[in-house]
Amino acid sequence: MSFTELTFVFVLLPVTVIFSLALKWLKSEKLKNILILILSLGIFIYYSPESLLVLILFILFVYLLGQLVYTARTDARNKKKWMIVAVSSLVFVLAYSKYFPAILAWWNGFKIWKITYTELISIAGISFITFSGISYIVDIYRGNATPGSLPDAALYLSFFPKFVSGPIVLWKDFQEEMKHTRYSVEKLSSGLSRIIIGFAKKLLIADTLGAHIAFIHSMAPNGIDRGTNWLIAIAYFFEIYYDFSGYSDIAIGLSDLFGFNLKENFNFPYISTSITEFWRRWHISLGTWFREYVYIPLGGNRTGNVYVNLFIVFLLTGIWHGANYTFILWGLAHGLIIILERAVKDKTWYKKIPSVIKWFFTMFFVFLAWILFMSPDIESAGSIYQALFTHTKESVDFTWRYFGSRKIITVLLIAGLGSLLGLLDKRESLKKKIQEFFSKPYLVWIKYVLLLALLILDILFLVNSSYSPFIYMQF
Repeated sequence: MSFTELTFVFVLLPVTVIFSLALKWLKSEKLKNILILILSLGIFIYYSPESLLVLILFILFVYLLGQLVYTARTDARNKKKWMIVAVSSLVFVLAYSKYFPAILAWWNGFKIWKITYTELISIAGISFITFSGISYIVDIYRGNATPGSLPDAALYLSFFPKFVSGPIVLWKDFQEEMKHTRYSVEKLSSGLSRIIIGFAKKLLIADTLGAHIAFIHSMAPNGIDRGTNWLIAIAYFFEIYYDFSGYSDIAIGLSDLFGFNLKENFNFPYISTSITEFWRRWHISLGTWFREYVYIPLGGNRTGNVYVNLFIVFLLTGIWHGANYTFILWGLAHGLIIILERAVKDKTWYKKIPSVIKWFFTMFFVFLAWILFMSPDIESAGSIYQALFTHTKESVDFTWRYFGSRKIITVLLIAGLGSLLGLLDKRESLKKKIQEFFSKPYLVWIKYVLLLALLILDILFLVNSSYSPFIYMQF
């Protein structure tokens, strides 16, 4: 399921809006949740009917495990046993679906003893739904939530705005949201505005940059010069930001329509002055999940070796993204820098470094690390790194002057400025003046006119572009 498919935008999205308006008149929260569950399953069936049975079995399996943990709540030893069994089972499901084929391919490469693999029907977004299942079990184990009813658990695991690519919502938070959904004209308005802005991020910026990267590769079979390699890397730097940020905006906006308050998943990560801060702003829900269910259980900052704990967390972060060595190295690189930052954060010399210099080096590291993330293998990543910093003597068909069109430079400038808007949060007085200015009645109408114009642009770009799935749908 993708939010940028024509069927979703022109059929399912209007149905969702009408459906959410109708729910406002229902007084029973349980009935509202059941109807939202039916809608979520209906959308799932439309896009992936062959996986419905797998999804139902997964929901029943997670719910049963949660019941076993909850039933044993008065017996600490028995409760812990069932929690370990439950979490281990879910980790196995994820590993078998996502990593087992890559492990077997690696093993069979040695030609010692060939092992065959029977592929089961998997679920789109298996990484996200498995992490949700683990949150369900562990929150029950800790006493932070109850199992709820089967429809409650089913809605949590299949809620369509977050199903494929998150945000990863914790069960203890979602259960509270189900008890008191909040419907209002303001919430409907903010939800639709968020959806429009999310589409703009994806269609106008991310897809434009992604299409240009594909165009460069198609036009350069004889190689790419150094300037063009820099252009590709910079374009991807902003593509992945606006692609995933746009998805999160749409998901949160859709949740707003149903009265659910999902926590923010992005908070201008490209204004960070350290990698530690970057991970407090980038994919916040994933960072929260690892902190709650890996870092703190390992001892966090209090017990054990904090550096080892951080190493494990970022190793798992890389593995979660995929079985490729590139993802693992990407995660470890981030973990290594965070460990170094933690080791020097109290040093006088480190505190004296100007924020702008810290920001530059943070963004330069993120920029280099994204090359690992976008490369299919380590060899390809190495070739890009080499091309960025060494001069090639090979003749090429086109140089960066051909690919660096005014359109792309303009999009990159808009993307860059947009990613820095979070700096206003650090200038409270200026932010307050801007908010007061735009809160004037006659300017509120300008806001809606601009949103309408942005919606028209979204539709034009959607209709005139080829289908481009969100990057994080592969996870």
